[in-house]
Amino acid sequence: MFSNQQIDTLPRHHTIKFQPLADNAIWHVQINWLLFYIPLMTVIVAVRYFNQPFADAVSAPWLLLLPVLVVLSMLYNFYSVRVKGIALREHDIAYKRGLIWQQVTLLPISRVQHTEIHRGPIERKLGLATLRLYSAGGMSADLHISGLTDKQCNDIRQFVQSYGYDNHATVDELADE
Repeated sequence: MFSNQQIDTLPRHHTIKFQPLADNAIWHVQINWLLFYIPLMTVIVAVRYFNQPFADAVSAPWLLLLPVLVVLSMLYNFYSVRVKGIALREHDIAYKRGLIWQQVTLLPISRVQHTEIHRGPIERKLGLATLRLYSAGGMSADLHISGLTDKQCNDIRQFVQSYGYDNHATVDELADE
């Protein structure tokens, strides 16, 4: 006989204890932003120097706005990385992000089809890696977590790949390693 009982109390994601990203994660974000802003500012200053009509149109106070934007971006990046966190639980992975618009993503481990670990040149230099988790039916990563150490990525990947087998490691066993 079919039964469909109503649930009175729902689990709360606010009780999840998130682990912060690696200490070097902030440097990765800041370096990537600087690699965007420094060439942009160089081009604007060069165009202003060599193009007099542009220099007349863009006054010095507007050019002072660029460093202010860089500083504000760096402060925003610093605090947004501090807010991010990951929680590996028995049956799912939770990822929290967002300083202004907060988002918590829960991905059931049983739905993960495959994983990827990506390490760019800046990440390699800082000892970091990005973990990408793909679930069934998707072409893009359902969960994309940057700012983890290489060891964290490999441990999570190993746990996800061994999930569902009789001899799979538990969360506590991974924490002890």
